[in-house]
Amino acid sequence: MKKKQTLLGDVLETVTKYFLIAVAVVVLLILLSGIRIVNSGNSAVVLRFGKLVGDNREEQVHEPGLLFAFPYFIDEVITVPTGKVIEQSVTTHYTADGTSLKGIQGGYLITGDQNIVVVSASVKYIIADPVEYALHVKNMTSLIDTAVSNAMVSESAKMEVDSLLTDGKDDFAVVVMKRATEKLVKMGTGVTITAVELTQVAAPEEVRDSFQAVNAASVYAETVVQRAKTYENTRIPEAQAKANATEAEATKQKNAAIGAADRKLAEFTGVAKELASRRAAIYTSHGHDPELVSGCDECDEAYAAIEQAVKARIYTDKYMAVMSKIDIQLIDDDGNKVYIKGQ
Repeated sequence: MKKKQTLLGDVLETVTKYFLIAVAVVVLLILLSGIRIVNSGNSAVVLRFGKLVGDNREEQVHEPGLLFAFPYFIDEVITVPTGKVIEQSVTTHYTADGTSLKGIQGGYLITGDQNIVVVSASVKYIIADPVEYALHVKNMTSLIDTAVSNAMVSESAKMEVDSLLTDGKDDFAVVVMKRATEKLVKMGTGVTITAVELTQVAAPEEVRDSFQAVNAASVYAETVVQRAKTYENTRIPEAQAKANATEAEATKQKNAAIGAADRKLAEFTGVAKELASRRAAIYTSHGHDPELVSGCDECDEAYAAIEQAVKARIYTDKYMAVMSKIDIQLIDDDGNKVYIKGQ
């Protein structure tokens, strides 16, 4: 009986010894569980019973290296990848099997001119504030997707589909990045979006033919307008130049006609003054009143001879002027009139 008790005591002693060793190992492991290694490119923050440890940023943010903390049931160590750019695809408004509306799970974008487009994007972001990130972010992928998708919906409603599909894509991406970053800042995520690149922008398959037809019609309309403007810019100056030339020629002809009429009037006035002077001289030489225009047969006969001489002179001058214009010369040979063509 005594021997059995001794054996039982040895067993209990051995079990107790190993139990105490196991307990010591577990306690040691628990105590060492708070020791962490923060790898390069990461930062870490410590939450003690859910509360951030540290009174300032230097105490709150732990840079790469060895980190001593209390065991996991006291301290929670959150590692944050602050030293790299993270890239994420946003396909909320796109479908992986093409551009058919049937495959879209999240929806599509409606533009300001009531057209439909599907868009996917590649988003790059960094974690600028590890403290805010650790305290406020649980699912960063979902958060980025929501912020960028909402910005896309808001900004597409302000654009026309032609611009979004062509030269306005870059501007659209910039504005989406700005709006999504503002939303993340307001939420206190500590995340900054550095780039938004549109990887796919297209019209859905169901409306693609109609869109292309409208686009072709728009291009044709623009072409017609440009042709009309070119024609207008060409024809109007030509017509204006012709009008100016016609007006100048008409003015020239008018001035020439007025000049000719003035010369004829001057010539007529000159002849009338000459005849009046000759008449007055005849009547004065006979002792008559120079204002008398008739009543003396001798004076009237003398004036009639002078009048005929003046008419003959005028006729001859006019005739010779006409003949000179048609290259004809008049030669009087012994009283005979001979006409020959001028050389």
